[in-house]
Amino acid sequence: MKLLARLAIGLSLMVTTTAHADTVTQTVYEGTIGKSPVVVELRSATVKGKTVHTGQYYYKRYRTLIALEPGSGPLTFNERPGCGDMGPDCPITGALALKSLPTGLSGLWTAKGKKTSAPVVLKTIATRTLTSSLRIGQTSDLYAVDDTLNGGTGELARNDPFRARRVNQDSVYGPEVRVGPIAYQTVTDKVTGVHYLQLTQHPVESVRDKVNAALDVERFYRVESALDCLSQSGFPGTGTTGGFEEMTDKVVYLSPTIMAVESAGSTFCGGAHPNNSWTITMYDLKKGGYLSADQLLALYVTPPGWAPGDERPETPAFKALKARLTPKSPWFVGDRSIPECLADDLGYDYQTSFNDKGLVFSRSDLPHVMGACMGEYYVVPYAELKALWRPEAKTYFSGL
Repeated sequence: MKLLARLAIGLSLMVTTTAHADTVTQTVYEGTIGKSPVVVELRSATVKGKTVHTGQYYYKRYRTLIALEPGSGPLTFNERPGCGDMGPDCPITGALALKSLPTGLSGLWTAKGKKTSAPVVLKTIATRTLTSSLRIGQTSDLYAVDDTLNGGTGELARNDPFRARRVNQDSVYGPEVRVGPIAYQTVTDKVTGVHYLQLTQHPVESVRDKVNAALDVERFYRVESALDCLSQSGFPGTGTTGGFEEMTDKVVYLSPTIMAVESAGSTFCGGAHPNNSWTITMYDLKKGGYLSADQLLALYVTPPGWAPGDERPETPAFKALKARLTPKSPWFVGDRSIPECLADDLGYDYQTSFNDKGLVFSRSDLPHVMGACMGEYYVVPYAELKALWRPEAKTYFSGL
């Protein structure tokens, strides 16, 4: 959940315009308000020759987002700490009056309705340009540009110099687990308790870095979600870490070329019900990044004109294999205690992954009412997969 986007909806620009602007400049600063360390982000766009701004910041000690809406003059802002869906009804708690310097910004923070004030000293640490086809019509557009970029929340957080600092601060590292040439450890955020895995040893440094980049996506998503939940108030679930710190992660398969991680948990930060999850994610220890079973097994056909997100038909060999998946088969490893989960018309397909014994068929991320049906159902021995292997699979499995 992007807290600032919620707070900014409905706020007007310092100038009223419908002119097109396809770039937004993001500038990130580090410094102090009074004696307290802060990280500040300002976003700007030029519209009809005038520069419009909005922003947000957090104190390093708390990492709670504080929205900055445009004030009455250039580089002046009113601050609104997070209050969930209240949006612009959040009370203004203070104001920032800033001016540009060769190294960054300086100015004064003043408490709303009080004489309390503190000097502001900020140093520029990152600047980048975001490209969008949006027409800038309100301040929220300066943040909605994120939605036009590729990648999910965790990936955006990793690539964003402001968000990356917020989610990758004060980490605690667990003991190293080594299996052959591969070693990993748990990385835990000290404030929220949120954790995930990170490779510490790999024969090829560049591959290790690519895998860690993928692992960071999940960790950063969880940390940011927990911090945003802590930042909000006013409805059940907020003001807590949302249960993201209670997620469990287990390496269920590890070879020199593949790592499979089983993750499960129940999170809640407002809404009708908790978000229950269970999934297995595979990471490519040969090339780096993620790995899907279809990269090594001919599970699906890619038709001409196919685009990401389109359906892909199953190969005949995969259809034949799936036809043999029944609770009476010797491959069944599921739970027989919930007959509804074994129905032929369940309506949700299997996720595929690898373990020590073979190809795993499981169901993940089912709707809340079907949460009990998530988990492993079948493990098909490697010897039964001969008709499905792609040529590249031999470089991942030495026994083929």
